Amino acid sequence: IVPFATLFIFFFTITTSSGFMLTSVTREKESRTAEVLLVSIKPRELMLGKVIGLGVVALLQMSIWMGGAIFSLNRSSEFPDMAAAFNLPPGFAIWGILFFLFGYFLYASLLGAIGALAPNAREGGQFTFFIILPLLIPIWFNVAFTKSPNGPVATFLSMFPLTSISMMTRITATTVPIWQILLSLGGLALSSYLIVLLAARFFQAETLLSSDSINLKRVFNALKQPSDQSN
Repeated sequence: IVPFATLFIFFFTITTSSGFMLTSVTREKESRTAEVLLVSIKPRELMLGKVIGLGVVALLQMSIWMGGAIFSLNRSSEFPDMAAAFNLPPGFAIWGILFFLFGYFLYASLLGAIGALAPNAREGGQFTFFIILPLLIPIWFNVAFTKSPNGPVATFLSMFPLTSISMMTRITATTVPIWQILLSLGGLALSSYLIVLLAARFFQAETLLSSDSINLKRVFNALKQPSDQSN
């Protein structure tokens, strides 16, 4: 129960909180608020401000979920038969916050880039599934985490950056070597940093003010733009 609940909580909070980024950007484009904002701030500053601001809200949401889960598990100590089964490992909360933050930055940046390219929320929402698809893979293979948490499938998914939040599921299911946790977190942090830089290229005045549909030509043109033009 605990490993699957952990996996679901991380999936739910990251998808919903990063989805706010897509919604915020597309709504500001539709209402032309983006035009007003770009008069006083740079496109990249707009992106980073949104990611950080919504990240604070997301962290609060995650803290509430995690706090409620830890409180419920602590209450299980009143029932001796349940206490042994529902023990969280040391450092669970710290690892959880770190994996959540970097996972949020990665997916919020990707959805923010889609929001910058999409002319409206409806078209941007059509691409959401493809962005969050990696987060669904650990849920589809949840049995691997509960039956064989140190097996090749669970180990690979917990080490691969796009699915590395599943490391938290392994941590609750078994004893994971510290080097694997650090390597997984390091890969996620590096990937998040690179994705933020990549997504920043889509936050340009020309892209944010465009009403054209998303297509490969627009994506490639934005990627080819020098980074100094994204400021």
